[in-house]
Amino acid sequence: MGFLVPRIILLLTLLISQQVFSQQTAQNLFSQYRNSLYQIQMIDKESGNKSSIGSGFRVSDSGDIISNYHVISDFVYFPDKFRMQYMDASGNTGSLKLKNFDVINDLSLLQIDPEQTSGLPFNLAESLPLQGSNIYSLGNPHDLGMIVVPGTYNGLKKNSFYQRIHFTGSINPGMSGGPAVNGLGQIVGVNVATAGNQIGFLIPLPKVKALFESQQQIKVEDYKTHIQQQLQANQNKMISEILSSPWTYSQLGKARVPEKISDFISCWGGSNASEKDVKFLSVSNRCRIGEAVFLNARLQTGEIEIEFEWLTSEELNTFQFHNFLSQKIAFTRPGNLAGKNDVTNYRCQQDIVSNQQELTQKSILCARAYKDFNDLYDVLFISASNDYADGSLISHFTLAGVSADSMKQFSKQFMDSMSWQ
Repeated sequence: MGFLVPRIILLLTLLISQQVFSQQTAQNLFSQYRNSLYQIQMIDKESGNKSSIGSGFRVSDSGDIISNYHVISDFVYFPDKFRMQYMDASGNTGSLKLKNFDVINDLSLLQIDPEQTSGLPFNLAESLPLQGSNIYSLGNPHDLGMIVVPGTYNGLKKNSFYQRIHFTGSINPGMSGGPAVNGLGQIVGVNVATAGNQIGFLIPLPKVKALFESQQQIKVEDYKTHIQQQLQANQNKMISEILSSPWTYSQLGKARVPEKISDFISCWGGSNASEKDVKFLSVSNRCRIGEAVFLNARLQTGEIEIEFEWLTSEELNTFQFHNFLSQKIAFTRPGNLAGKNDVTNYRCQQDIVSNQQELTQKSILCARAYKDFNDLYDVLFISASNDYADGSLISHFTLAGVSADSMKQFSKQFMDSMSWQ
C-alpha cells in the first residue's frame, strides 16, 4: 500500500501535465495561425446571404487555401447562382477563386488575393504522425467562430477504398475543410466527416499534397469534364480491384453464394428465424461499400451493394409464394441519392437466364445514365431463381457511377458466382 499511493499520485500528475500541455499547444496554435484560418461561405446571388459554410486554411504566401470539395460544390455545379466568399478571423470578407478540386478525396484548392493576407501560412508536414500521437483539428463549428479540438491520430481507416485518417475528437458541422495539424502546426490532414462519439475522419496528408503540388487551374467551363475524368478513373480502379479479388463463398439455403468480394466491402448476415408469426423464412447476406463520392446535395455516386437472400415457405402455396417474390422484386430501389436533373429514368431489360453453374434465374437489369457525364450509369440488377417450387434465391446488386463496360463485366461475374449446393 505504501508504494501504491505514490504511483497513483504520479499517474494523476502525468495525466494532468498532458492535459495542460495539450491545452497550451492548442492555444499556441490558434494564436500563431489564426490569420490563416478562414470561414468559407457559399453566397446565394439572389438573396445575397450565405447558404452554407465550411472552413479553409492558407498554405502559401500566394494566397492558396485548402478546403473540402463539398463545401464549394454548389459553386462548381451552379456558378451562375452562387459565389464563394471568405471571412477571416477579424470578420473581414472577400472573394475567392477556385483553382482546382478533387471530388474523389473531397478536396478543393482556392485562392485569396495575396494582398489581403497576413501572418504565417500553414506548412504541410513531411509525413503522417505516429499512431497515438496528439493532433489538433481546427475549424468553425456551427458558425460559432474558430476553435481548436485536441485529439489522437489513430492511423488510416482500415478496409476502406477511400483513404481516411481515424481521428479521436469532435468534428462538427462547419469544421469541414479545416486543418488537422501536429504539435508543430504542420498539416497532417483535412477535416471531412464525423461518425459521432468522438470519432472523426480526416483526408490524409498525401492527398492534400497531390492537389496542392499539381497547381493545375481548371476553367469554369471545364468543371464537369474534370469531374467526369476523376469519376471514370475512380470507378475503373474500384471495379477492377473487385473483379480481380478472390471472392469467398458460403452456403445460403440450398445455394452457394459469394460471402465476401473485397476487403473494402463489408458484409453482414441476418435472418427472421427468431421472429414469430412469419409465413416465410428469410436468410440473407448483404454487402456494401458504405462510402460514397459527394457531387452535390442531390447526387452521390461510387456506391456498391450486393445482396443474396434465400426465401422459403411452408405456409404459402406456389401462387402466393411467387406473387410474394414479384412484390419483393418490384420494391427494390437503387442505393444512391440522385435527382431527376442529374440522371435519366431507368431503362430495364428482363430475361430468363442460366449461368455457368446451370442455375436458372428470372432477371431484371436496369440502368440510368448521368446527364452531365458520358458513359457513366447507375445499375440495378435483381433476379429470382426458378429451380425450386418451395424456395428461391433472390440476388441483387446496385452499382453507382460505372461505365457500360464495367457494368457488363461485373454483371457476368456476379451472375456466374451462384450455384446450387
